[in-house]
Amino acid sequence: MNPDDPSASAAPKAARRRKERLEVGRFGAAHGLAGELKLKLHFAPGSGFARAKRIWVEREGGFVPFEVESVRGGGKALIVKLRGVADRTAAEGLAGKVVEVERAVLPPLAEGEYYLADLIGAEVRGPDGVVGEVIDVAVNPTIDSLMLRLPDGRTGEQPLSEPWLHSVDPEEGLVVLSSLDGLIVG
Repeated sequence: MNPDDPSASAAPKAARRRKERLEVGRFGAAHGLAGELKLKLHFAPGSGFARAKRIWVEREGGFVPFEVESVRGGGKALIVKLRGVADRTAAEGLAGKVVEVERAVLPPLAEGEYYLADLIGAEVRGPDGVVGEVIDVAVNPTIDSLMLRLPDGRTGEQPLSEPWLHSVDPEEGLVVLSSLDGLIVG
């Protein structure tokens, strides 16, 4: 192992088995009186969410499955109706909760592609060692960025692009940067 090569060190603690489900978004506010919810997707509308007949919603103690009755709208903001969520009060109880779908309903990925959500929890290394851990992903109009928790507790934002990015391995939970010049510390 070459200590000067940040990609050559032992597997990061964030290495994990790929989950059968993928986080696709988060519920916003209730929409109307009939139990519908606004859903803000993390990625493009072609993500296959509309094909999902069942989703999992974050609740106390884990995720609970819900049957999807209807999906409407477009872009990264959808209106979703779930079976068992009959009124505005019930919908308000799900506001702010994370939504996951089975990977099987999503379009297949091409070789070398990955879902940005798979990078959450990944260790980020730079030329001099560990930079931090991915705590979120920001999807911006011009460039996607990793939101990081640095070892000293501060947060940072790292563009996910060349010339700063050396490699990404979502299976190992590892992002390696070739340079820290793009890192913005908050």
